[in-house]
Amino acid sequence: MDLLGIGSFILVVGGLVFVHELGHFLVAKALGVKVLKFSVGFGPRLLWWTVGETEYRISALPLGGYVKMAGDVPGEETALADRGRGFYEQQPWKRIVIGLAGPLSNFAFPVLLFFFLFLARNGDLMPAAAVGAVVPGSAAERAGLQPGDRILSVAGPGAAARQMRGWPDLVRAISSHPAERLALVVERDGRQERVEVVPETEVRSNGVENERRGVIGITPSWAPPVVAPSAPGAAGPLAPFDEVKKVAGVPVAHFGEIARAFAAAGCRPVDVEVRRGEGDAGVVLPLAGVPTCAGAGLSVIPVQSELSAVVGRVEPGAPAAEAGLARGDVILAVDGRPIRAFRELEFLDETLKAGQPIALSLAGGRTVQFVPRTEIVKDRGTGEKIERFVLGFGSDSADPAFPGALDVARVRFERGLGELASAAVQETWRITRLTALGIAGIATGRLSHKQVGGIITLFDQSRDAAAQGWGTLFFWMALVSVNLGIMNLLPIPVLDGGHVAAALVEQVTRRPLSMRVREVATYVGLVLLGLLMILAFRNDIVRLMS
Repeated sequence: MDLLGIGSFILVVGGLVFVHELGHFLVAKALGVKVLKFSVGFGPRLLWWTVGETEYRISALPLGGYVKMAGDVPGEETALADRGRGFYEQQPWKRIVIGLAGPLSNFAFPVLLFFFLFLARNGDLMPAAAVGAVVPGSAAERAGLQPGDRILSVAGPGAAARQMRGWPDLVRAISSHPAERLALVVERDGRQERVEVVPETEVRSNGVENERRGVIGITPSWAPPVVAPSAPGAAGPLAPFDEVKKVAGVPVAHFGEIARAFAAAGCRPVDVEVRRGEGDAGVVLPLAGVPTCAGAGLSVIPVQSELSAVVGRVEPGAPAAEAGLARGDVILAVDGRPIRAFRELEFLDETLKAGQPIALSLAGGRTVQFVPRTEIVKDRGTGEKIERFVLGFGSDSADPAFPGALDVARVRFERGLGELASAAVQETWRITRLTALGIAGIATGRLSHKQVGGIITLFDQSRDAAAQGWGTLFFWMALVSVNLGIMNLLPIPVLDGGHVAAALVEQVTRRPLSMRVREVATYVGLVLLGLLMILAFRNDIVRLMS
């Protein structure tokens, strides 16, 4: 075990259990219950001092803490001096509030974490609400949005226009209105225009449920100047994945400048300078007489997967390679269904069936057909054996020497304290909701029980989060804190939720539960927790073995 892993594990587990117990402690004190001990950590005490009636201690094992209240063991005789101030002597409503205080602290703590995380990034440079590229066939293309447009405001159905301070505002404004008509005010070539667009509904799974959101098909960045011929030979000497450096002697920084230069040529050939070859093997080449037109469009297309369907990778020996698919091929259709960008191939995830051939129609008139191969692999997260289809091709063609995406513009994105607090509450609620749905899914069998992780998984993920920086670690702490809060609210005896449920029964029936009922409930709760721990430990071992 490395020091980073140990330190992050102690911070996550110890810190969050301490927050939980602090909630119980503060509310018990406020309601007049005598708190005998408040310990940071477990085991033998190292330092201790007494303030008033409470002993505060720092104990040897820094994995949380505990609160010892007077009379907090059912049937235990409360000391004469503490009569009336024991936990089980309190009215049921007080015990309910004390029981809820711990889990609620675990929900309040992520709000603080997110608030300070958002505050630390407040005023950072973000992409502007501008159009860098328009996805072919998208809602944005149908609405007439063009690369370089600056989106000034967005108005939803029956709502006032909201000013767009940056790309995050635009994403929120569009994603919350799938299939609803939006009115955009766009700045184009120094003048303002009104554009109406209806976002398409995109459904994505987050592992727990399917989320619906609106998308219009734009990016905040220009496509890199890496191109492919729109059809074999359409661009003359240009080859797939050439990085265009100059057009007619003028340097270009992104595909938008290439498109404008080719359009300005009026279908006349131009001289182009490119870098060809991957990594250090790349060389700069002058290419004379490159055609600028092909049919009704340009002779070149960007290779960015959102904007085209250029094959960037073909795995040797895979079905696609055996069928003759090659790097640089441009896919026009799959089984007769037109394809304009690689993103549209996502429908294959739902339609792939073993034994059914797939036909790819390629630019230039070629068609390749092959049968996907199936293989059994182990899920890296759960260790489960799963079946997957192997096609053997993709859009990615990573070359570290290629330029990255270039934002149309960047702006300082600033939010007020109230807006930051609201965003922190919303993010905490989002995580809480998804976590609760996930736990319910595992309990009902809709989701695999192999997703339950134990102490080893918690250690590994805490270490991984810490290795990525404080921001990732704090996000992980918020996630674990919400999990801790929800788990403790479950109506299982020995957990806070069990104590709350028992107090609710007493509140309704107006009489205390018998000792026999409490004992049986405690045994049941211990058995359930024991089974859960065994399951989590078993899953941890399976993950390690896989």
